[in-house]
Amino acid sequence: MGNLPMMDEYEQITIRLAHMINYLSKRVTPQRDMSRVDRAPERGEWSVRQIVAHLRDTEARVYPKLFAIANYDFPDLRELPPPIVTTDNQEISIFTVMSQFRRLRQSTLSLLRALPDDAWVRAGTDIDNRTVTIRDLALSLQTHDAEHLAQIDQTLIARDALPHHVTPLVLS
Repeated sequence: MGNLPMMDEYEQITIRLAHMINYLSKRVTPQRDMSRVDRAPERGEWSVRQIVAHLRDTEARVYPKLFAIANYDFPDLRELPPPIVTTDNQEISIFTVMSQFRRLRQSTLSLLRALPDDAWVRAGTDIDNRTVTIRDLALSLQTHDAEHLAQIDQTLIARDALPHHVTPLVLS
């Protein structure tokens, strides 16, 4: 039997982005006491619900950039309409916020999976006047996910709410 070929970098990025939906679900779905996800462990820190809302809002800002770069030659991303700002409405359950994030992430994944490898280096001009590629944006989402997943784990541990079947992925 021959060795299986290694996954290419773009496939690995896409898989990591897809896993975030499952990581969030494993941490949030078992929760029964909503105060553990709706309240921050300390004043000035974010609750799990606020972190998930932030992930959703970040996805809503990045997807239009990915779409523009994928579909236009070197677009000026500064010309994209500003994202709709979502207020932190505490009356919206964390499950609704997670569902919103899931839908946005699935759009991002559909776009990335449809790209040929050479499209990952397509670029545009970002709001800070720097050149950014599809690969750059996807990697930034991946890094952002990891940072906030660690924050969610730390918050759930502080609130004694990390499900027993979940091993924290990142702890500082």
